[in-house]
Amino acid sequence: MNNSLVYNPAKWLDQFFSDFDSNGSAKRGFAPAVDVVEDKEEFLVRAELPGVPKENIKVEVKENRLTVSGNKESFHKDSKGDYRYVESSYGAFSRTFELPRNVQGGDIKADYAHGVLTLRIPKAKEALSRTIEIQ
Repeated sequence: MNNSLVYNPAKWLDQFFSDFDSNGSAKRGFAPAVDVVEDKEEFLVRAELPGVPKENIKVEVKENRLTVSGNKESFHKDSKGDYRYVESSYGAFSRTFELPRNVQGGDIKADYAHGVLTLRIPKAKEALSRTIEIQ
């Protein structure tokens, strides 16, 4: 999946619907839900990763692309009972986002707590708005 942090409603809507089949069910395995918030100093990316140990998560920045990947293991294999109905999903996942040019990719901070990965991506100093005094 390739998403841009720059808001493009048509692109995001197409991506959203491509992840689901005609019945509204997810097409394939586990894919974390991601929220992206922008303020004047940074982008804040939150990925929901319930049941995924920190050791199974990888965050990588390469060629202006941010990739969050990992593996959510199935708890079904340890069960002694027969499953009658399963909605939980598991497996390898990867989400890639194209970073805007106005960020400092080398200064990304990552935190993981309560099943939520939080990434803080600071904007470059020259991208921050400033007031210019008129002489």
